[in-house]
Amino acid sequence: MVIDPSDKAAALAARLPGLPMVGDVLELYATDVFYQAPHKPIAVFRPASEDDVQRLVREAGASGVGLYSRGGGLSYSAGYLPARPDCALVDLSGLDRILELNVQDRYVTVEAGVTWSALRDALRPHGLTTPFWGTFSGRNATVGASVSQGAKFFGSASRGTSAESVLGLRVVTGTGELIQTGSAADANSVPFFRNYGPDLTGLFLGDCGAFGIKTAVTLQLIPMAKGEAFVSFSFDDPAAQMGAMAQIGAELLASECLGMDPFSAQSRMQSEGLLADLKTMGQIVRGASSLSSGLRDATLIALHGRRFARKVGYLMNTIVEGSEQREAERRARRVRAIARAAGGREIPASIPRVMRAVPFPPMSGLLTPSGKRMAWLHTVVPNSRGGECFTRTEAVFQRDAEALKALGISHGYLLSTHGPSGVGVETLIRWSDAPLPIHLHFMSEAQRAALKPRADNPAARDKLKELTRTILAEWRQMGGVHMQIGRKYPYMETRQPAVRELLGQLKAQFDPADIMSPQNLFTHDP
Repeated sequence: MVIDPSDKAAALAARLPGLPMVGDVLELYATDVFYQAPHKPIAVFRPASEDDVQRLVREAGASGVGLYSRGGGLSYSAGYLPARPDCALVDLSGLDRILELNVQDRYVTVEAGVTWSALRDALRPHGLTTPFWGTFSGRNATVGASVSQGAKFFGSASRGTSAESVLGLRVVTGTGELIQTGSAADANSVPFFRNYGPDLTGLFLGDCGAFGIKTAVTLQLIPMAKGEAFVSFSFDDPAAQMGAMAQIGAELLASECLGMDPFSAQSRMQSEGLLADLKTMGQIVRGASSLSSGLRDATLIALHGRRFARKVGYLMNTIVEGSEQREAERRARRVRAIARAAGGREIPASIPRVMRAVPFPPMSGLLTPSGKRMAWLHTVVPNSRGGECFTRTEAVFQRDAEALKALGISHGYLLSTHGPSGVGVETLIRWSDAPLPIHLHFMSEAQRAALKPRADNPAARDKLKELTRTILAEWRQMGGVHMQIGRKYPYMETRQPAVRELLGQLKAQFDPADIMSPQNLFTHDP
């Protein structure tokens, strides 16, 4: 068969026999949760092995084709969307094996496409977990993408982000070379230790794929908690709530501590009605440490259910763990004392119980219950600036309230603890707009059929970009940092000149042809 030399996708595929490629129906891969790609990918390649990745990288480099790696596709910072023509996506979902689970030496090595949900299921029978164990999107989100982008939530209130759980990596650089970091770089050792000499692992964490494609990740293992307690408080003053969350993190009291505005709390409890409630009840009973505690938790939710969320202000939802139940309860008492001192009032802890029972819900809720689009924007600031960060962020919305209202733009917040030093503010912005293919992809046919039609709304999106720039400027003044940098958050421009030069040298070393996630990390275009 004669191949048109101008068809770079077909030419590249011909040089990679046996490597699956998708060359049509690419609309799904041209969007993330917020952005549409400036350039549609020419193809999607689905390697099934590390060797496939190396072959793909070498041939792509020779063909002048850029490569963006993609996990579950649920990011919102343009991290896998081509920024220039002639780029392909590398769908790593086929690298989904758990390579080694070493109970005695307390580490697990997984291929990059393993989801957090699959890993959780594999570790549970051994009574083990990773310190950080996933995001809300963990049913689809992969380990490789999470450490590439940077991720937070489950475990983050006391055990850090995804990066803090990594012991070592296997990375294919832009030359096709394979690099092993951590102690396993010595052929006589195993990946049990991260810091032997300079921390080379850290170079590839949070790089958004700019330095290479992760093919395998080794994570630390720790005992899974045997005791759990759940605490929820309502606050009229969200700035005071940020102070309480900061103190909870500073004392390392919680595994998860999440704040929500009233609308987000209600949305969290709405899901899909009675059927979803009944499924949740069953999972709470099955997931509890004992049948009696599971029945107790399910009964509490049945009694208080979703109705309570309509009667509260800002919520603080906390999950406390312990090596035994008494330790969890002792920590929970301290959490309650901190919350009360900050002006909070205790309410039924339905949301954190559901969060623990169903940590990885289906991703059919990428739109609001009424079908509006949502956009997220986050920062992490020092504990001492959490209240100020919330107040200054809210002031941006209030200064522009009339224009936002005219465009049908509303907002809420997700607040988080990053113990022991930081707290997070994440804006949740809602507006009427046509859904993107990825929003519909995770819905059932019934959900898609019930979706209210919404017109394309470029005026609202333009306003969101302006709003994003203003909020990011406020956060930069407070020394805020970000995960999921992609091309959304300012990184290079915030670095010292010597650091920028060093990063450029590293890029040239690892990726001399500039084919690895071009412009990621190095370009800011919110």
